[in-house]
Amino acid sequence: GVEFETVYVWMPDWPETHEYLMMLEDKGYPITVIMADKRKYEGGFNLYNHCLKYKMMPGFKRWCTVDYKIHHLKKYYQRPCFEMVGISTDEIKRAAIRSEDGIERRYPLVERDVSRAECKNIIKTHGLPLPIKSGCFFCPYQRREQWKSLRRNHPDLYCKALELEKITGRNLPLSNKPLETVINERNTYLFDDMAYPPCQCGL
Repeated sequence: GVEFETVYVWMPDWPETHEYLMMLEDKGYPITVIMADKRKYEGGFNLYNHCLKYKMMPGFKRWCTVDYKIHHLKKYYQRPCFEMVGISTDEIKRAAIRSEDGIERRYPLVERDVSRAECKNIIKTHGLPLPIKSGCFFCPYQRREQWKSLRRNHPDLYCKALELEKITGRNLPLSNKPLETVINERNTYLFDDMAYPPCQCGL
């Protein structure tokens, strides 16, 4: 019963996330998409290209979230306004209500005591498929299984992640293991549906 505008900052997210956004719009859920400022950042995979150019890793103190999401959201907002963040009760420690520069940050799911599991039920109740966890395809905070899924389902993006490791000389996963080591941990398959397709990037 609350009217709000859904705003998404276009990031180098997993393709499934971008596909989900387009599916929502096709079903009548309007979404405002904000693109990064091309005068400051290189277009396309703007954050990825920025990391390559300056030999930087994403994630440290979440600078990438600040520069590539929060910065653009604040430029877009018409003040005064509420910024409603979709954190559930599972992450209640992150839900600090605060007001700054005409923007009051609120957490409607927390305020209504809605958990992640209940979010999934709400999505299903509306006849929608469950989305994958959103995030950049080369985010260091991904779990091992997400890296494995990237290698299996998006070998082209996996090669981009490998390239970033090669350029920066640092390991992407938070475990500080090379990406190639992480995707091969605990593997017991070769000729089945879980096997990796051949890699052709040469890295």
